[in-house]
Amino acid sequence: MSVDSVYPVQFSAVFAPPFEFVPNPSASSVGSCPPAYRDRLVIDTIHDGHAIPEGLLRSPRVEPLARDGRLWSAYVTERDWGSNVVAKHLAKALGLSGYHRVTTARLVMDFNRFPGSSPPDASSIDRLAIVAPFSQYLNHEEKRYILENHYDAVSQGMEAAIDGKLIKLSIHTYDAHNPSLTQRPEVSIITRSISYQLNSRLPFGLFDPLFPDVLVESCANTILRDRIALTLEKAGLSVEHNYPYCAPDGSLEVRSQPWFFFKVVKALFEEKHPHAKGDPAYELVWGMLLNTNLRLGGAEALRGYIHRFSDAPAGMENLFEEGRLAYESVARFVRSTPCLVGDYRKSVTRTSTLAVEVRKDLVFRFDRGEPVEPLEDNARELAEHLAKAITTYLREDHEELSALEEESRTRP
Repeated sequence: MSVDSVYPVQFSAVFAPPFEFVPNPSASSVGSCPPAYRDRLVIDTIHDGHAIPEGLLRSPRVEPLARDGRLWSAYVTERDWGSNVVAKHLAKALGLSGYHRVTTARLVMDFNRFPGSSPPDASSIDRLAIVAPFSQYLNHEEKRYILENHYDAVSQGMEAAIDGKLIKLSIHTYDAHNPSLTQRPEVSIITRSISYQLNSRLPFGLFDPLFPDVLVESCANTILRDRIALTLEKAGLSVEHNYPYCAPDGSLEVRSQPWFFFKVVKALFEEKHPHAKGDPAYELVWGMLLNTNLRLGGAEALRGYIHRFSDAPAGMENLFEEGRLAYESVARFVRSTPCLVGDYRKSVTRTSTLAVEVRKDLVFRFDRGEPVEPLEDNARELAEHLAKAITTYLREDHEELSALEEESRTRP
């Protein structure tokens, strides 16, 4: 059986939307997830996309790479083979309506990084969304096309998918061995920012200073993380946390945390200050705080005006000054609200964002480095263990934590 018949690998001449929902045809009450939670879970895959825009393949600088096999080699290396299959079976096992996936090949655009074109010496952790060889061979207009038509489209779709959710779990697959040739664990659960792991803080200026860095010490409820690890270990799988790497600072797991936090701050602030709702100056501030993928030019301009003392754009001086005053009002609210950060950090309603890395060789068959076919039975079995862990967390751990949180709120 060829890989093309079971798993699309074409350098896409057929249009594929950059981000799509893949329905679960058997979605029903059969799945293990409690019905009350089914609309609060999101399963996604970011790096198992197959599509390369035809126009990029015709670029005169890219055509030679496609002809001599270098593009195919990079495509095979970059792709998270098997993650779509695991996500498909996980959605089915939980009884969800489906899962979300990025169809644009990671070779073209890595949505799990900040936007931009990677420098030649960038490591896999600190690179940007456009990676080699496209970062080296595409021109400015072609790179802008990727960001505007693929990165932004995925951002818009993903924001709509994850807004208001309790758990956002991304399925990835990684190579069987480290660069040192030591074997990687069968599964790794990624929940922590790489910068927080190394420095106990995020790089200054990465997000707005009002964002508490401690929120990326763990981007997910640690009981959920440990419940998944315990269930998989009991099933005979080797599991590690944040190894052999943590989440890149530009990953969706990390950059969605300030997005979720500032949405909560906005709701609390407007509840106490209803006059701010819809005010242009405050809307400018919220746009800046929620611009965690760094794609909005106006938001970046306001951030420069407030934090780097840059000049306001011509004709917008008054609005930017009003925005600065509005920002100071929000900052006072955050800093003067007792327990806001602590309560949010510990709340069971805080959105957990985590990635599950699975060794590629467990869920996909290769022949001398070439992808052949997904290992459906292995992927299904792994997904069923993951579903069992998530269901146990929701039925037991989350319910117990919710009761304790409610009791603490009503205690005199």
